[in-house]
Amino acid sequence: MKVAVLLSGCGVYDGSEIHESVFSLLSLAQNNLEYICIAPDIKHHHIINHTNGEELSEERSVLIESSRISRGAITSVSKVNFDKISSLVIPGGFGAAKNLSSWAFKGLDSEVLPEVKDLIFHCIENKKPIVSLCISPTIIAKVLEGSDYSAKLTVGSVNEKSEYNISEINDSLSSLGSQTEDKSLKEISVDNRLKIISAPCYMLDGKIDEIYNNTKMAIDKLSEILSS
Repeated sequence: MKVAVLLSGCGVYDGSEIHESVFSLLSLAQNNLEYICIAPDIKHHHIINHTNGEELSEERSVLIESSRISRGAITSVSKVNFDKISSLVIPGGFGAAKNLSSWAFKGLDSEVLPEVKDLIFHCIENKKPIVSLCISPTIIAKVLEGSDYSAKLTVGSVNEKSEYNISEINDSLSSLGSQTEDKSLKEISVDNRLKIISAPCYMLDGKIDEIYNNTKMAIDKLSEILSS
């Protein structure tokens, strides 16, 4: 079975965070873990000019944009046989909160794409590990809202420098029924019961090598769990 890497486009402001995505793929390869890149076959919520932050008046496909990261090898989530995946990796980036869910716009009242919700529930119910990076723990918390599962997650530390309001996000995750942990870029959070590994990555201000190390810590832990 292969690790499924769930992408949400290509680019931090409207899709998957590219560094986190590539570092995930590299770390999986370094651990001799085979993977399959997947993405929903839907339109981007919107397209952002990454040089100035302005919204562009054009439409793009999340699936096709994600294939830029995977060098063409991409499978629609709707066509994935969940029984043939061993685990799931979800890189961050605003695409997780704009394309995989509507968290960026509705917060606590957001919705998660049904096929993504089904995939996450499949992993939880079948005890398949999930690596959740950056802002993507919000998706897991929303999916598990009102269920019998309460996840332990991190989106960073209130004691570390960040351009995001970590405390506010923690409060939101807690209100959804999840438990939050403060973690720096040198740490990851591990929910041993649900087999969820989360890492702050670019939720905190860090250099590219720090993001790589934080991502690798999470994937190394995934490898450890899969081999146990």
